[in-house]
Amino acid sequence: MGVFWRKGYDGTSCEDLLAAMGLNSGSMYASFGDKKTLYDKAFDLYCETMFSKGLAVLDGTGSPLENVRALVECIGENLLSSDCKGCFVGNTLIEFAAENKGVAETARRVMQRLQDAFEQKLSEASSTGELSSELNPKEIAAFLVSTAQGLNVMARAGAGKETIHAIIKTTLSMLR
Repeated sequence: MGVFWRKGYDGTSCEDLLAAMGLNSGSMYASFGDKKTLYDKAFDLYCETMFSKGLAVLDGTGSPLENVRALVECIGENLLSSDCKGCFVGNTLIEFAAENKGVAETARRVMQRLQDAFEQKLSEASSTGELSSELNPKEIAAFLVSTAQGLNVMARAGAGKETIHAIIKTTLSMLR
């Protein structure tokens, strides 16, 4: 998963995979089939583990808006970590954008799931008066997903800590 996450499908060689898994090519193909099938399985594992952990932040102990803020901050901090690989979902969407099935469709559903989860929490925050009634939860949710993916690209392009923190600060300032 880590190799595909860091290098993408096209950037990952079979040698990279064999070294990461400690297998020979015969064992890899017997266990996982071809490279694309292995990528799909790695992506599914990411969605079940890493991405699900992110969504769990939205169900934290804070108020709905506090949990939204916490997830936005978490996304920024993850992108600033020393071993930043970006967002595997966003990276997959970029790499397989033209594909209308398989891993690209899974990535689209996962991205929509994030947007729906943001919208749900923002709607809860709006109904309790925690979020300004001037803000549309559906529109803000789309903006937050877009911002997260923009941060992914910025981090992968080498944006510094100050830039990422400034984007997070600006994004959070909207959530009033």
